[in-house]
Amino acid sequence: MDSSRFKIQNTMEAFGCEEEEEELLAALTDFGYDIFEAEQPPGVIVPYHAHKREESIIILEGKMQFNVEEELSIIESGQVIIINANAIHSAATIEDQPAKILIAFKNEIPKEELHEESEN
Repeated sequence: MDSSRFKIQNTMEAFGCEEEEEELLAALTDFGYDIFEAEQPPGVIVPYHAHKREESIIILEGKMQFNVEEELSIIESGQVIIINANAIHSAATIEDQPAKILIAFKNEIPKEELHEESEN
């Protein structure tokens, strides 16, 4: 599903790797993302918020519902939702099991430039 504020893909399409956590972490690191691992308990609602950077949320286990700019989407294990910068969104775990997720923020400075800066 594509919208002007977000898109949903499987992990292979989005990052060119299988949905194994180690492969995803390596691919996201190569693409220069800041990565956080989290577990969303059942019934927890993440309130509306926005970020200044693009955010990708990869579902490793479980199922979550996202509301991005008043458009509802259900994301399952093996899928990623990529939310554009400044898009207002919220999320909730929708099963009675926790959702294990990776949250990745796209760096504003390309990885190559970060390496160049550290060498100078």
